[in-house]
Amino acid sequence: MDQPNEPKAKQNAFWPAIDSIKRAREVAQQGFWAAVVVAVITSIVAIIAIATGGTLGLPVSAWSFIDVGIFVAIAIGIRRMSRIAAVLGLVVYAGNQLYIWSITGPPTGGIIVVIFLILAFIHGVRGTFAYHSYRKQGIEETLAEESPMPVDDVPS
Repeated sequence: MDQPNEPKAKQNAFWPAIDSIKRAREVAQQGFWAAVVVAVITSIVAIIAIATGGTLGLPVSAWSFIDVGIFVAIAIGIRRMSRIAAVLGLVVYAGNQLYIWSITGPPTGGIIVVIFLILAFIHGVRGTFAYHSYRKQGIEETLAEESPMPVDDVPS
């Protein structure tokens, strides 16, 4: 148990350590929340674009709700520790950003948000892969610890 006077290990907020299955789940949740944020922001921007007749200057329309559905599915997948969902979240988000930048030019003010979201998706990938690695190690350790059934020594 930690002593009250012992300093805690310094945590890196931008690149958290993953040293247990519990910590892997916590880090992976950043990817979940990134997908939720993307889905919510995309919904809001799409509703505003539809209401204003598309005068936002962004490639957003009612079709953007397909992206919302994709990111909701990605969020659910990451929440369930799916490595495929985590990788898709990172790839789809980065691809969407590249597409938007190709049309509107690189962002000036929103680049920090984009960087944080990409970092969160990267943590989702790290966390889900680490989770499955720790889970596999736990299963292998459990199997290794199990001894074969004792056999009664019956004289023949």
